[in-house]
This record gives sequence, C-alpha cells and structure tokens, in this order.
Amino acid sequence: MVKHFLGVWLIYWVTVALLPVHSIYPATAEAFALQCAFVTLVLGTYTLTYAVLGGPALPAAGRFDLPTAPTLILISLVMSILGFVFLAYDKAYIQGIDYSEGIAVAREEWRRGGEAREGQPSSVFSVMGYLLGSGYYVAAVLAVTQVGVLSARQRVWILLASFILLMGNSAISGGRSNILLMTVFMFGAMAARGGLKFRRLFNTLAQRQILILAAGLSVAYTLFVFYQRAQDSDVSVLEYALDFLPYLGLEPEEWYKSLMDGSSASSLSAIFVLAVSYLTHSFASVAAIIDASAEDKTIIFVHITGILSKLALVNRPDGDWFLAGRFPSFPGALWHQYGGIGFVFGSLLLGVISAFANTWTAWQPARLLPLGAFVMVYSVLLLTPALFAADLLSFPFAAAAFVIVALLDRYLRFRAL
Repeated sequence: MVKHFLGVWLIYWVTVALLPVHSIYPATAEAFALQCAFVTLVLGTYTLTYAVLGGPALPAAGRFDLPTAPTLILISLVMSILGFVFLAYDKAYIQGIDYSEGIAVAREEWRRGGEAREGQPSSVFSVMGYLLGSGYYVAAVLAVTQVGVLSARQRVWILLASFILLMGNSAISGGRSNILLMTVFMFGAMAARGGLKFRRLFNTLAQRQILILAAGLSVAYTLFVFYQRAQDSDVSVLEYALDFLPYLGLEPEEWYKSLMDGSSASSLSAIFVLAVSYLTHSFASVAAIIDASAEDKTIIFVHITGILSKLALVNRPDGDWFLAGRFPSFPGALWHQYGGIGFVFGSLLLGVISAFANTWTAWQPARLLPLGAFVMVYSVLLLTPALFAADLLSFPFAAAAFVIVALLDRYLRFRAL
C-alpha cells in the first residue's frame, strides 16, 4: 500500500517537472517542501503503526475468497442498474436536462439547477439513484479479488458490465471523477491480494485486449469532455486549452507556445497537456496556498458535509474558497483549512488509518467490509497528490455501497447456517 503511495508521489513530481507548463505562483520550492513533509509523516506513521499492530501479511489471491461473492456481484450490479435508471429519470424528466447539445452543456445545466435549489435533492429518485448507483464499484472490486470462485470469462463480463455502468453514470452527470475513482479502486483491489497479477486474472490475449480497449475508451471519453467544453466556449480547441491553463494556475513554456501552429496535431497535443495538467495542477495550487491568507471555508469533507446538510444534520458547508474548483492536493488542503497543527495531525492520522486498514484486511480476508476499507483507504493514499478522495462526488456513495452489500453478505451467511 505505502509503496504505491510513495510511487505515485514520485510519478506526480516527475510529471510536474516534465510538463511544458509552469506554475504562475512563485512559492514552488515551499510547495515541494510541504508535500515532502506530508509524504514523510504518512510513511513514518504507517511504518510505526504497522510494526505495533503486527498481524499476518495480506491474503494470497484465491486462498480466502468470499463464498457468497457471485451472489454479491449480482446484487451490486442490480443495485447499479436501478440506480442508473432512477438517476436518468430524475435528470431527463424531472429536472428536464437536455443532453442533445452535448455532455458539457448538460452538466452546466445540471450545475445551475443545483445552485437554484441551494443544494437540495431534486427528487427521491435522485437520492435513490446516488445511493444505489455506485454498486458497480463493489462488483468490480470483487471481480478482481475473488479469483478462486470466478473464472476469467466471468471476470471479464462482470468488469465489462461495471464499465458500461461507469460510463453511463459519467455520461448522465457529465463528470470524470468516477472514472478516476474506479481506476484507483482497481489498483487497490490488485494490491489487496498477494501475488495477484494482470495475466493471472485474464489468461487469454482476447480478454486482456478487451480490458485494454475499455481503459482506452475511458481515456478517450475524458479527452472528449475537454473537447466538448472547448466547443461550447465558441473558441478553437487550441485556444480553449491555452486559455484554461491560467485558471489552473499554470502557464505554458515559451518554447511550447511557439510550437502551437493551429494544426490538428498541435490542438491534440494541447488537449493532452491540458488533461495531464488538470491531474497535476495541484502543485500550483499548493504554491498559491502557501502565500494565501487563512479562510473560514470548507475544502476537506465538502461533499460529505453537504450530504449531511441535506439531512439537516449540519449547516451547509461554504466551499467557496479562493481556488474553488481546483485540486489543492491533500497536504495543501490540510494546510489551508487547518493550519500547521492540523496539517501534522491529519498526516499522522492518515498513516495510522492506512496501517489499520491494511491489518484489518489481513486479519479478516474473507469479509467484504475490510476489503472495501482497504480499497477506499488505498484510493485516498493514491489520490493525495491531487485531492482528498472522499471529496469526489462518487466516494461517499461507493462507501455506502460497500456497507450495504456487506450487510447483505452477513444476512446471506446467517441464513446459510
């Protein structure tokens, strides 16, 4: 788990250095130091906590599969299908969102509608759609980890069904965060079982090609959303990409700008650079945060507190901080919202929680809830360079799906006694 955490931070820093863009904010050295301090604190606390807890290693693939896994996968997919139908009905008929002009326009219409309702649900169908619709995350995680009770053929079909539901939910919401979350969930599922390799999961070339094609379509969809937003802005794709970079706190290098001649190749290059910059612009955000004044705003847990506010349990959070809509990176968000003491405490707490999730999964390898906890904590760790994963819209609903299916698993096992 922590090896992947360190690896993704190294990849992030190398990508920031190699991209043909640079931060418009000057405090880049301080931003790098803050992120290094965060990584060091998490790694140190994880190592110490894991040594204290002890316990066995993570379970080997196929040794401790859930006997109810096929049934749980079916339940998860049925949940997702129902959730998708509820969401589609709410957005198309109750909210009246018009998708004929493209995903980007529909998303903006959906956003304005939410602001007009002041964050309140549009209907009970929306509530049920979000609550049930994330079951495909559970199905995909089980498909990857339960190698002893599923054949490779079954695994491919389950993952394809999950992929279709993933893309369907992305299309009706106009978002990309659930694609990002599913990606890290799949890496987390692989990491949750010792000895699990891609070739072992998919033993024929055709199966591997199908999964690679699905991954490629996800990337193509992400680039397509950027392209549609450029079209919606009534400017060329190249102008849109170059004009959007300052919003992210970035500026293209002069040598790169000189290569932008308006050709199709330069437009495609600009969209690609924009997409990668979108994932890594948090470095510039941290540089801005270093020199910024403190704000009484909510950056971390903004979606979760937003859900609680809809249930009248807490006040509605004010997430309109000075870089709202950008990725702050988790250490940057901790620093800006909670200050130095909060930054240190949050970093240490993440290391402790990560070690507990790893150990819980090792102690109870044939249970769904520890597996779900491992995958979700893993996703938090891997996405820390960009943001706090729990602030992705899909994250709390994916967590709810794991809890719901885990409770059903307990019921099925109790009936089998």
